[in-house]
Amino acid sequence: MNEQYPLVSICIPTYNRAGMVSKAIDSALAQTYPNTEVLVVDNASSDNIETLIATYSDKRVKFYKNTHNLGIFGNFNRCIELSHGKYIHILHSDDYIDSRFTETCVEFLERNPSVAMTFTSMVALSGETHESIGVRTHDQVFPAPEGFREILRSRNLINCPSVMVRKEVYVSMGLFSLEYPYSGDLYQWLIIARQFDIAYVSGATLFYRQGAHSVSYEQLFKTPSGYIDPIKIFIRIVNELGDDLKVYSCELNSAYRRHMRDCLFAGIARSDSMSNYSSMIFIGFALSTWSMIRPLSLSDRIKKAGNFFLICSVASAIIIPGGQYLTRKIFRWDTKSY
Repeated sequence: MNEQYPLVSICIPTYNRAGMVSKAIDSALAQTYPNTEVLVVDNASSDNIETLIATYSDKRVKFYKNTHNLGIFGNFNRCIELSHGKYIHILHSDDYIDSRFTETCVEFLERNPSVAMTFTSMVALSGETHESIGVRTHDQVFPAPEGFREILRSRNLINCPSVMVRKEVYVSMGLFSLEYPYSGDLYQWLIIARQFDIAYVSGATLFYRQGAHSVSYEQLFKTPSGYIDPIKIFIRIVNELGDDLKVYSCELNSAYRRHMRDCLFAGIARSDSMSNYSSMIFIGFALSTWSMIRPLSLSDRIKKAGNFFLICSVASAIIIPGGQYLTRKIFRWDTKSY
């Protein structure tokens, strides 16, 4: 390993993305950082990914094909197992990075040995629309367990494909849990941030391609399954915190309320596209999350009562014929964006 330029493994897990993955591979090969390996790990696809990979003569590109589908996070784990780098960046096959992304993140990690993982801002691409998300004006370190608190408090603090992690952290903390097929990354970042410093790195950008092709779209618009994982993760975190639960109650309450609202929004704005499921399933999810809220004061109790009234109101809108449509019109909710 070059001490000045430690090896970085840019891992690209892919499944039936032969028509899109070249953008990710090209951006990985175009990095200004001089010491990388680019691992393309195919999750038993049925497309012509081998033909595409054969067009790359760069020796940094290494291709592996799983004999059977390991699931999203099973394939992430396979990427980590195959990697040789000091730092690991799992870049999704439908996304890409700016040319100085790797250099910027590695320079930061080398200067800050206490930081276990970094994340960056992203530009969400949807058709002709470009939206910058999570942009901060400067680098910011979140000492443990402040990063844990901030993940619970904030929506979209960490953009999964922008994360770079020291491989030794995966060795010590373990790989991605397979219990959460849609939100295993959320649990992974939470357990890392509780034990280690994490940091936002400015000056590096992930380009995140939204659309019906993505796993995020599938879990948010086509099935309610993606809304179950956060509830399971909250329950596990509560059990793991044990006697420390009270210390994080405020942040957990914020996370519960945010997910409760997400479930209610999905029940009104997204459930129409889930033809095999009743919209009321989201009321059940919202109630489950609401029940986890631990009031810390009288005002908190009043707020929780107000949350219950909100759930009942949304349930009524779902039950009443035309209620969902009318609610979407009144509040002008965008039913297509993430």
